[in-house]
Amino acid sequence: MNNDFQYVQVLVDIPNIDTRTFSYKVSEDLKPKLKIGQIVLVPFGMQGAVNAFVVGFSNYLPANIKAKSIYQILEETPVFTLEYLNFLQWISAYYCCSLQSVIDTAVPASFISKSKKIVTLLEDGILGGHDFSKEQLKILEILKEKQKTPQTSLLKAAKLTPSKFYEALRKLKAAEILTVQSEIEEKSAQTKFEKTIVYKNSDNATKRQQTVLDILKETGDIKQSDFIKLAKTTGATLKKLEQNGNLEIKEAEVYRNALKIFANVEQEDLAVLNAQQNFAYYKLKEAFKAGDTFPFLLYGITGSGKTEIYFKLINDVIEQGKTVIFLVPEIALASQLARRFAAKFGIEQVAVWHSSVSEGEKYDIYQKLKSEEIKIIIGARSAVFAPIKNIGLIVIDEEHESTYKQTSVNPRYDARLLAKERAQREGAMVLLGTATPDINSYYEALNSNHLLTLTERYNDAKLPKVKVVDMRFENAKGNHSIFSNALRNEINANLANKKQIILLVNRRGFSTTSYCVSCGHIIECPKCSIPLILHKPTNQLRCHYCNYTRNIASVCPECGEETIKNYGLGTQKVEEFARQDFPEAQIARLDSDIMSTKHGHINILQDFANGKIDILIGTQMIAKGLDNHNVTLVGVLMADQSFRLPDFRASERGFQLLTQVAGRAGRGNFEGLVIFQSYNPDFFALTDAKNQDYKNFYLQEIQNRYELGYPPYSKLIRFIVSSKLQFRAEKLAAEIANRFLALVKNQGIEEKLEIFGPSECVLSKLNNEYRYQILIKNRMGGKGHFLITSFIKTINTPSEIKFLIDVDPVDML
Repeated sequence: MNNDFQYVQVLVDIPNIDTRTFSYKVSEDLKPKLKIGQIVLVPFGMQGAVNAFVVGFSNYLPANIKAKSIYQILEETPVFTLEYLNFLQWISAYYCCSLQSVIDTAVPASFISKSKKIVTLLEDGILGGHDFSKEQLKILEILKEKQKTPQTSLLKAAKLTPSKFYEALRKLKAAEILTVQSEIEEKSAQTKFEKTIVYKNSDNATKRQQTVLDILKETGDIKQSDFIKLAKTTGATLKKLEQNGNLEIKEAEVYRNALKIFANVEQEDLAVLNAQQNFAYYKLKEAFKAGDTFPFLLYGITGSGKTEIYFKLINDVIEQGKTVIFLVPEIALASQLARRFAAKFGIEQVAVWHSSVSEGEKYDIYQKLKSEEIKIIIGARSAVFAPIKNIGLIVIDEEHESTYKQTSVNPRYDARLLAKERAQREGAMVLLGTATPDINSYYEALNSNHLLTLTERYNDAKLPKVKVVDMRFENAKGNHSIFSNALRNEINANLANKKQIILLVNRRGFSTTSYCVSCGHIIECPKCSIPLILHKPTNQLRCHYCNYTRNIASVCPECGEETIKNYGLGTQKVEEFARQDFPEAQIARLDSDIMSTKHGHINILQDFANGKIDILIGTQMIAKGLDNHNVTLVGVLMADQSFRLPDFRASERGFQLLTQVAGRAGRGNFEGLVIFQSYNPDFFALTDAKNQDYKNFYLQEIQNRYELGYPPYSKLIRFIVSSKLQFRAEKLAAEIANRFLALVKNQGIEEKLEIFGPSECVLSKLNNEYRYQILIKNRMGGKGHFLITSFIKTINTPSEIKFLIDVDPVDML
């Protein structure tokens, strides 16, 4: 690049700082080495030396600014390109969050060398002549216990606000009572090396050494750690033999491949497509050749063979020298698909990228992506950031799933939107696939002529029969079990015929409410406005939002009576009752509690695929992706549960879940049966799911959206104001709403930018904070979004109040 610049512009790696760049002088020797995307070390006020990302160069410096010089380059290889940086900046602008938070999400912290500040106590703290403030005394008390402490740990332990902490630290440093020095901390993810032993000769070997060498000669080249166990020898003995010239110890780089568990999977040819599949495939192939970047929607009923079309198209893309990102909504589904990808494309050019992949494995994948050895990345939503080059295709499987949206921390991005934006920038094709399209996706595809439909199951398999059981009648007839008589009979029949069964209940845990039958008191989380959930294996009540736990209650804290009962249904209770009612069956449970153990879900899915599990019980994660031809029965307990949520998408989500899980049955040569157990069997979405009739559901739902002005007829932005002080949160929410309302009234656009609220959130208290929301319906597209984001920049919130912005929210609770 041109070295005719004086200053480098950087984004400092400091949390909670406004998104702006800072200029630093560059020494002549560093100028030829600097590139966009590198990580450098720079001085930054009281923070000392900090990491910074190079984002630009200039010859201009604002008046009255005296630029300091950068210290050094920490990472020679850039972690992003200028084009990728522009993509990250777009995310920052669209989702109203700092660029730093986007970079932190896109670039794994374990890949980066960090500057760590160490605070060291020089004196014992209590000295004559010093009048310490209470903040300074807090810091000194901690340092007395541990004389050298990382600054971040000290800030956390002192429990002070950052401003008070840094002021106290600065004064203690000025008084020469402590020092703050920077140390370069190596990145936690490193290349792994492995020692291998190679036989050379047996010259001049002792009898014992000869025995060791004979074993080595027989085994051939072998990993040193394995050979030490095999030959019952030591590292010192091997070192001696190397010095004598009898063997050679080589050190080689090891590729930690998360797919190595599929190394022995038998390779498969691409499937022969039927007429419908071929029509869709050739349409997509032509669009890929033409460079069409507008998203295609492949809408195919469950079992119609969408994945086989993906594989054919992916193969074409790779043959053209391009790469592929394949997104799935959940880690468990990525693991299921990884096996199929390994069988089609091998394990060397395929990699998985999600939060359950270890740091070391992800680091090795990162290196192979840079060298363009990996052609296909499979992963959950974060895989949209994978640093893969030369993208030709992005597939978004099960595109209707809300888990593609990040809801907990900034950036609150939607991987589906990011995939479309990234593909547009890189000239890649986007393919959405599902049996139950998102209403917005179907609307866009229908109106852009980018809709492809599969109405037949692959290999002429029949759709399963679906039966709805009215649980009100079951109770009236004296059956108070969680299993209807029809479901119980079918389970027994399937077990007798050596067929497999899926039971879905969309709630983990044992029960959903601990309730006093004497006074009606519900045991709630003390930090959140929701009931605690009983988890039987640990005999604890747990909050699924803040993870607060307490022991099971027998005495009511309100009235003192021993009349606490546990009501509701979770996966653990279903598992317990299933073991009681079907004692001969092999039963397993798959939910997010199981996901906490590495490969736990993979082992369960493998056992289920191999027929070792008769009944698989789980939450929504078992409703998609499973392609087990021996599953002939699916039972859904509380099938109408999803429809009860106070969210405009509740009907859509319930329909999608029921349709998806129904599609797990009868995918082989045996007819499938699905039983929905419901207390509201006539609800339109449940009836349409029973009939597998998406189009009828869409027509009714799109009409409802049109009448109420919900997406796709508007874009939503949700503001959430929260505080431990309820009146402060309520007051600020009202002020924000009134200011915005005055702004839109002044411009005469009240009908185009509608504001609702403030009102209490459905979950009005979470983690000891009271929550109020404001919802804005934007019917002005980009102009409306710009106006809203400009308004957000004018909002100043006190430190004790949190202000959260959720663009295109999928969770209205």
